[in-house]
Order: sequence, then structure tokens, then C-alpha cells
Amino acid sequence: MDIILNTSLFLAGLVVLIFGSSCLIQSSVKLGHIFKLTPLFIGLVIVGFGTSAPEAGTSIVAAVRGYKEIALGNIIGSCIANIGLVLGFCAFFFPLAVNKNIFKRELPIMLLAVGFVYLLALDLVLSRIDGFILLSFFATFLFLAYKGAKTHSLEFSELKSLANFKFKKIFKRINSKFAVGMSSILSLGLVVLGANLMVRSGVALAKILGVSPRIIAITVFAIGTSLPELTTSLAASLKKIPSISVGNIVGSNIFNILFILGIVPLIGPINITSSALRFEFPILFLFSASLFAVMRTKYKITRKEGLVMFLGYLIFIFFLVRR
Repeated sequence: MDIILNTSLFLAGLVVLIFGSSCLIQSSVKLGHIFKLTPLFIGLVIVGFGTSAPEAGTSIVAAVRGYKEIALGNIIGSCIANIGLVLGFCAFFFPLAVNKNIFKRELPIMLLAVGFVYLLALDLVLSRIDGFILLSFFATFLFLAYKGAKTHSLEFSELKSLANFKFKKIFKRINSKFAVGMSSILSLGLVVLGANLMVRSGVALAKILGVSPRIIAITVFAIGTSLPELTTSLAASLKKIPSISVGNIVGSNIFNILFILGIVPLIGPINITSSALRFEFPILFLFSASLFAVMRTKYKITRKEGLVMFLGYLIFIFFLVRR
């Protein structure tokens, strides 16, 4: 009975989490439009932040509750899933053209972020000072993204496909800054509620099944919290908006590494196992570097490359569970 109850609570939390993040993406896009931000900045930064809301909510709630291994595992697992699972899956069905500006600017930042956090983790702990350093780099990224997006543009109408606008009739009526701000706050509340349910039930399931919470975080949590990125990238692929389809993933990974891994150590230092340093971190860098190599060839991700990325993710999960 315990396993059925906790599985039900976990799934309920996941549904609430994804629903809240979907609403948050929509209200954030609307808010960005009200403040006259450039569509490319909205797509790369605001949508990237919105799709990272499940990871942020889950990791921060886990850290507050003292389950820092879940917080770290969720972030690393989600970043790997975003590349291997989400981009691999999307490219297999819809070969993805890559915006040159993303390749030249945001992707190198993502690679640097992955390499830098690995260097910070070499002493097997992410301290509060490390958190402040990561957040300072995140602030620099926001500034560069805003300045860079001013010189490039997309049609705002294209952005409506990103956030899975199932509630667009409601959002058409919401135009004031106050109303959109309130909807954003309520959406954040749903994200926190869903994250709480997931963390509590996920820890209980790990104990019942005799599995490490870190493994649950890297696999089940990571795949669940990557669903907003998957739906957003699929929507962008269907509408043929490569700047968003790929930029959403790159932006989301930058948020995960610099922002979330910057916030969590401020709550309390994160201890890192030597096995994570030898396996999960190098795998994350390998996936990130392979994405750079794939994009470098004619600025596109082909079906074959997408299939290789997806199979690579399945192999990673196999060896992770086997270990």
C-alpha cells in the first residue's frame, strides 16, 4: 500500500509541477511582451527560466529539506536529459536547424558553465562561496543575453507556440502588469507545491525500493522535470523555430547550472561523492561537448545525430542503474 500511495503522490506532484511551470512560462512570456523585451530574449532567457522552474522548485525544496543529493542529482540528470532525451528525440523526428548566434554565444557559455562547475566540485563540495561565484556568472550571462538579443529579432506571434498555449483565451484577457504578475506568483506556488509532493514521495519510494535517492533524482526526477523542455522544444520544432527549439535547451541548462546550483549551496553546502565526480560530471560534459560538435557541422542536428544522442542517453541510464 505504501508504494502505491507514494507513487500516486509522486505522479500528482509531477502533474502539479508541470501545470504550474506551463502557466509560469505563459505568464512570463506575456510579462516580457508587456515590458517590451525582445522576442529572442524572451525565448532564450524567460522561456529557458520557465522550463527550468520544475528543476528549480524540486532542487530548492530538496535542499531545504536536507536532501542535497536529490538537488544535485536532479540538476545534473536534467541537463543530461535535456540534451540526450529532449534534443535527441526532437531531432530524430524533426531535424533541427541551429541559430548561428546561439552556437557562437549561448552554447560556449553553457560549455564554460559545465567545465567551471566541475572545477569547483573537485574538492568534493560546493560551498556558499561557490554558490555566489556561480550566481555572479549567471548575472553576467543575463546581461550578455539581453545585450545580444537586442540585435536579433523574432516575431512575437512565433512565441505563442513555445509555451503550449492551452489557456490562451485566459491569457488574452490578462494584459495588466499586476494581473500577469499575480498569475506568475500563483504559478510559482503550484511549482513549489508540486515539488514538495515529489520530494517527499520520491524519498519515501527510494527507501521502500532500497534505491539511493541520488539515483531516483538523476533518473525519475530528471526525466519528469525535463518534460516542460520536451513539450516546448517539440512545439518549436513543429512551428520550425530553431532559435527556440535549441535555444530553450541551451538556456535551460545554463539556468540549471549557474542559477540553481548557485542558489542551492547558499541554503547549505553540497557534498559531492567521488563516484559522481568520476561518472555523472564527465558524462554531462561529454553530452555538452557532443552538442557543440554536432552543431558545428552546417548548424543543424540531423535525424541520425538525434538518434545517436537519444541512444547515448539510454546507455547512460543503463550504466547508471547498473552501477
